[in-house]
Amino acid sequence: MIKNTKYIYIFKIIIFIILFLSALFFENAQEQRLLVLITIFVLFLINNIFKYYFENQNKIFLLFLLDLALIYMLEQNSRLLINYFFHSFYVIIFLEAALTFQLKKGIIMGIVTVTISMIKYIYLLYYKFNLSNLSQMLFFLLVNMLMLIIAAFAQHTKEEKQKKDLLYRELLNTHKQLKEYTHELKRLSLIEERNRIARDIHDTLGHNMTALIMQLQMAEHYAQKDLNKSTEIINNSIKTARESLTAIREVVETLRGKESLSPKIVIETLVNEFSEKTAVEINLNIAGEIINSHPANSALYHILQEGMTNAVRHGKARKIWINLTYSTNSIKFRIKDNGEGAIALVEGFGMKGIRERVESLGGRVEFKSQKGFAIDGTIYLDNSHNFEQAVSFNSESSESSKWQDL
Repeated sequence: MIKNTKYIYIFKIIIFIILFLSALFFENAQEQRLLVLITIFVLFLINNIFKYYFENQNKIFLLFLLDLALIYMLEQNSRLLINYFFHSFYVIIFLEAALTFQLKKGIIMGIVTVTISMIKYIYLLYYKFNLSNLSQMLFFLLVNMLMLIIAAFAQHTKEEKQKKDLLYRELLNTHKQLKEYTHELKRLSLIEERNRIARDIHDTLGHNMTALIMQLQMAEHYAQKDLNKSTEIINNSIKTARESLTAIREVVETLRGKESLSPKIVIETLVNEFSEKTAVEINLNIAGEIINSHPANSALYHILQEGMTNAVRHGKARKIWINLTYSTNSIKFRIKDNGEGAIALVEGFGMKGIRERVESLGGRVEFKSQKGFAIDGTIYLDNSHNFEQAVSFNSESSESSKWQDL
């Protein structure tokens, strides 16, 4: 229903009453015909009052059809072929329907109204055909058609405005949601970046500190037997400490790893230095063509760091096997040692970091304790499909155990 107030309806009822009284004045109706006209008009007013309280457009449409039937009955009981006061009712109903219904129903009701209003003019031409009556009919028809076009255009403009307002509200809501999403994305990105920094510092510092501790233990061992060997190991320890400081500064300042060197050289250097510092035998095997993907190679670098460090620190391993297999879109890795293994496997910060690095690149990782300890996993070079995983890290840590790291 159109958004009219009760005052507009009262005004419409008053107009109908004035037109009806004017029509009765020209009708000069007496007794029975007067009673019939008044009865029809009262029913017409009641029907219009009902329309005010209905909201379902299908029911309102039926009430409009009843309006047209009652107006036609008024005209049929008129002594005049055309009583223009009664005929004016069609115009008001026509305008009201055009503003009440949506465009399609409004046009249908307008056509029905114009068609019914033409019946009296057809009677007029049938009983009294002349140019004057024909011109009246054509004039009234053209006026009604013009009003129909104007009303249809107005309704179309109204509906388009409503659609535009609705679209504008949806755009505002979308903009608000986008701002909230952007804010949440920034927050998650900060959390992910903070966790990545923590992992980089942990991996680098833990790796070098393990090597440093073992070097100092070896220096202590040789201190009573071979002073020169002890001094050499202490010098290497100092070098390791300086390298650790440099590595920490690189992580904090650049967070970009060692991408200036080729991935193969970086991995071989990492393995050789760790083997030299810890006196652990490491067998490195690289298969396939190495792809220069910084996210994947950086993750693999820290995974190897953590895997070797855990093998020595927790497993007391003396030998480590590392197999890397490169393909066009993934890197498969296996880190196996001959250490003590674990009875109950609980992921600490280091192992959790490995899992997060692997899953951030859309891969998977598995930890096994079988005649030592093994880490099997796959990371992917293209991780755009796994963006949501990459920003969903959290910084919760597990309970301490034999396998919990720094």
